Amino acid sequence: MPDVVRRKADFGDLRLFWAVAEARSFGAAARALGVSPSTLTRSVDNLEARLGVKLLVRTTQGVTLTPAGERAFARVETMERSAAALEMELSGHDKAAAGVVKLSAPDGIGGAFLTPWLPDFVRANPDIDLVVDCGLWPDRPLEGEIDVALSFTRPTQPEVIARPIAYFHYGLFGAQSYFDLYGKPATVQESLSHPYIHHAAQVHQMDDKGSAFQTMSRQRLRTNSSAVSFNAIREGAGIGALPTSILSLEPTLVMLDVITMGPVAMWLATRRELAKSARVKQVVAWLDDIFDQRTQPWYREEYVSPAEFAPDLERHLARRRGAMAEIAEIAAARRA
Repeated sequence: MPDVVRRKADFGDLRLFWAVAEARSFGAAARALGVSPSTLTRSVDNLEARLGVKLLVRTTQGVTLTPAGERAFARVETMERSAAALEMELSGHDKAAAGVVKLSAPDGIGGAFLTPWLPDFVRANPDIDLVVDCGLWPDRPLEGEIDVALSFTRPTQPEVIARPIAYFHYGLFGAQSYFDLYGKPATVQESLSHPYIHHAAQVHQMDDKGSAFQTMSRQRLRTNSSAVSFNAIREGAGIGALPTSILSLEPTLVMLDVITMGPVAMWLATRRELAKSARVKQVVAWLDDIFDQRTQPWYREEYVSPAEFAPDLERHLARRRGAMAEIAEIAAARRA
């Protein structure tokens, strides 16, 4: 019996250590768990003494993991996932499309391509709470472990199931007002004389042609924000690289017929133990609809010129207008 009790205590200390490491702060972990910081401090101190190794480095900004702490955190994280999966399996909790789903997505994808369809999701799934993490404010992370992820990097973790959900082809875009004022370049060489709006993340998404163009261009504006890049181009500050799919959001933008880059795959990833979770399946189905390559050729692996978008683009925009009209009708009915 004493051995059993000791092992239970060890596991409890490990879980408290994991909570502190996940929150990167004793105070934040204590608030999340509803315990005092001193309780967490004693637990971690006991664990470090028992293991004979330092796991955390305390700083005025929070805590950081030592190399041993990194290894311990990875092991305990696996234990937490297994425990959560067992709990869901035995309780039948995941048979209903209800609960919290944490979705991670790049800033531009979350802010531009997902937001037009969030009202549909919220109305259709009243029992699912969606947490959208775009990786901003790393010192203020959103709570919970990622359930579904959209990423331009192929996941390699063995516990993750991943597949390409969409492909992005890039071109040079500008506002019609900009071209009316400064002229529309007809060649790559002419394009290089125009102010270029550079998004830092695109360094990892460009092929050789795109990288060469960015290197030779005069980067009058550099940013790591998709919102800044997109709005600067739309408002006429210069030209910049955007995915051709941007026309499904802002059809007034003009693409220069001088260079195309891509494709860049966007991966959809889910944790393997959540593959049959009803709430996760509901979110995945919603994402599949948003990036449906059958009805939206701009998401296909093969390049489709924007000149061929017209019929599909009109249907897409009509669907968006219909969704907004439906919201307006519901609001009017409630006011009546």
